[in-house]
Parts: sequence; C-alpha cells; structure tokens
Amino acid sequence: MRNLLSTLIVLLLLGHNLWAQDDYEIPVKPTKTLLGNGTKVRGFGSLDIRMTEFKDELGLLLGAHGGIILNNHFVIGLGGYGLSSNYRFEQGESLEDYYLYGGYGGLILGAIFSPKEVVHIYTPVLIGAGGMEVRDHNLLNSFHVPPFGYVENSAFFVVEPGLEVEINITRFFKLGIGASYRFIRETDLELVSNKDLSGFSGGLSLKFGKF
Repeated sequence: MRNLLSTLIVLLLLGHNLWAQDDYEIPVKPTKTLLGNGTKVRGFGSLDIRMTEFKDELGLLLGAHGGIILNNHFVIGLGGYGLSSNYRFEQGESLEDYYLYGGYGGLILGAIFSPKEVVHIYTPVLIGAGGMEVRDHNLLNSFHVPPFGYVENSAFFVVEPGLEVEINITRFFKLGIGASYRFIRETDLELVSNKDLSGFSGGLSLKFGKF
C-alpha cells in the first residue's frame, strides 16, 4: 500500500512539472540579421538623360541606374553613363578638332527625405570608375595610326554627388529633376585633364518600381 501511494505521488509530481513547462515555455530568441527583421526592401530602375560639361563644352549623357530602397529612405544600387554621340573639342594653336568618347559607372548610395510626400528630395552619390578615348577623325584613313583615328585613352576614378527633386507621379513611377557634380581623378590623357573631364550635369530621371 505504501509503495502504491509513493508511486502515485511521483506520477502527480511529474504531471505537474510537464503542465508547468507547457504554461511557461522558454521564449525562442529570433535570429539577428544585418538589415533587421522589420526592414522593407523594394526595387527600382531609372532611365537618365543629362546635359553635361566636358572641356567647357556641353554634351549629352545617357544612362541608367537601379537598385534597392531600404525602409523607403536609403538607396543602394549601380549606375552607368556614357557620351551619347561624338563630342568635339578644339586643341592647340591651330584649334585642331578632336573627338571624345567614353563613360563611367559604379556604386550608388543615396538618401530619400520625406518619400511619402508628392514632392521630396533625393541625394545620391556615385563612386566608381570610367574610361575616355580621344580620336582625330582626320586620321581615319591614315595607315600610321590604329583604326578609327585613335589618339589616346585612359581610365579614371570618379565621385559624383547629386541633388534631385523627386515627384511621385504614381505608386510605380517617379520623375526626378536634378543636378550633380562629377569629380574626375587619375586620368593619364595628355590632351584632356582631370579638370576638363570634371563638371556639372543636370537632367531628368524616369524611375520605375514599387515606391
């Protein structure tokens, strides 16, 4: 009788402990991530048209950029831009005509201020590299130079901060109007300097995505 009573007491204690564990489960700690579990990630793409300045002359830059928007405020992406047509400049005492070809691209980091407002501010910065080539079209048929009138070329480093006014047209389309300044360094061209390649740009951006 005494053994049976002891067995019942042990079973009751075990049942109580199991019931208590069900009521007081130890909380599972969530996995930590770099962006955070509540981070909103959205994507976009943009077509860009810009007027720009090279060697004191205006030219047309065409390009595109795109990436992701974190929490509606922070942009991480990639972009690239190139001279759309023959860019002519004069050099030397005889003002000989030369033509500039090339472009640049790289990583884009940006911040969007008050993105839910119809009109708001976007501040992108491009950090990357590019290349430029100088040609003399008078040498196109010469046997003494490489094809296409090649004269010289060089790679370079570029940083381009900008400021845009963005307009929310729809939930999936934005129009950006802005300007930027292109800082060029480390070019090895003899006819064109870092200062010649640096300059202001201004234009439009047509942006598509889920904003």
